[in-house]
Amino acid sequence: MVKNILNLGDASAYCDFGSEVNEQVNSRVISYFIKIKELQKQKKIDGIINLTPSYNKLIISFDLDKTNFNEVREIVKNLKIDIQNKKNSKKIEIPVCCEEGLSFDFERLSKLTDKTKSEILDYFLSKEYFCYMTGFIAGMPFLGDVNKEIRCERLETPRVK
Repeated sequence: MVKNILNLGDASAYCDFGSEVNEQVNSRVISYFIKIKELQKQKKIDGIINLTPSYNKLIISFDLDKTNFNEVREIVKNLKIDIQNKKNSKKIEIPVCCEEGLSFDFERLSKLTDKTKSEILDYFLSKEYFCYMTGFIAGMPFLGDVNKEIRCERLETPRVK
């Protein structure tokens, strides 16, 4: 389950689920997140002020007046977890715009992959994607497992607009 639990500053614990990014690892992260939220709601744990899940990590921030790292680590180590899986998730449709002038990456992606716009769209639209998390911009989904044929590095410098 959790591979390592480390201090992250004075009042946070860093739960490391490994370096892999895939649905199984992310499902473990989300399962711990859900379980800790449930325990908070049931008032079975005190002092946790924020939970921040990511692809393969969970950060637990806590109030030092109510708990400490060792107590939080023991709580996490002793949790009995039912792994959440796709069966419990819902499918949503996310509209995408691929119109000329609004789809800024096709030219770059074509050069990097040696694929036409049509081929790129076929690869991209031919599957369902797993949403690892949402964040930063409200509702912005972080979808994963893009086909290797069209996968490439992020822009070195993000666009301002």
